Amino acid sequence: DGVAVSLTYINGQLEQALTRGDGVQGDDITANIRTIKSIPLKINALDCPPEFEVRGEVILHRDIFNRINSERIESGEAPFANPRNSASGTLKMQDSSVVAKRSLDGYMYNLQTENLALKTHEESLDKLKEWGFKVSEHRVCCPNMEGIFSFIGRMENEREKLSFDIDGVVVKVNSFSQQEELGYTTKSPRWAIAYKYKA
Repeated sequence: DGVAVSLTYINGQLEQALTRGDGVQGDDITANIRTIKSIPLKINALDCPPEFEVRGEVILHRDIFNRINSERIESGEAPFANPRNSASGTLKMQDSSVVAKRSLDGYMYNLQTENLALKTHEESLDKLKEWGFKVSEHRVCCPNMEGIFSFIGRMENEREKLSFDIDGVVVKVNSFSQQEELGYTTKSPRWAIAYKYKA
């Protein structure tokens, strides 16, 4: 449960970072993204394409959120409502030095490129990890619906043990060729669905 971001890399260098915004136009947050230690500024891999896009979420871990709120209360400011809103507000700040102090974190979930012969979503996540990006360790490739529901149940039981908030699980078709065949609606892919837990 974080802030969706899109990162563009050209010749291995982080060139631009945007928020999702309204789905068509987002905010340029490049300077603030550069302060997040878990997001690589340069990719040195030999198989790095000349240009690619990485999508993911920027989050604030609960312990850091609690620390920030304690500091805000001490200085007479209103506390933030939740880690997601706090992360969102932080990314839009003008002063990158303040952003750096808030210790945001980034988890990536999508690699967009036509220059690599990747056949599955799982392969693309492994590639992102190989390049130095953080990807969720809480993922599994399920052979059937039974496996999917088992994972959903397990994560519901384990979600409070995580260091960050989650509001659900995203189920995706693994094969890129099947994703292409299924296509998109006007708003979302037909090959992915979010299962939301009760608030």
